[in-house]
Amino acid sequence: MTRPKKAEHQKTNSPFKRLRLNVKLSQEQLAREIGVAVSTIRRWEKGQAEPTMTVAQMKEFCRAVKKNFEELPNSLLPPNGSNSVSNGTS
Repeated sequence: MTRPKKAEHQKTNSPFKRLRLNVKLSQEQLAREIGVAVSTIRRWEKGQAEPTMTVAQMKEFCRAVKKNFEELPNSLLPPNGSNSVSNGTS
């Protein structure tokens, strides 16, 4: 199996990843822009953790993906699938 080339848009069900790919940013570039670790971006895109950002980070995220806050989807998590986030309740 071959990996898609970086320039190719990969199909994804992650709204967070789609926003990043639409502006042609790498995970590393976006992480640097908003001040989080690359591993955090990966977990957010895989739905392993819910994106949580400070107000300053959210402003930088909006600037980086060229969207106003109001234009963002209601959830940045992928739709329910094999990767789900626990809400901490039993």
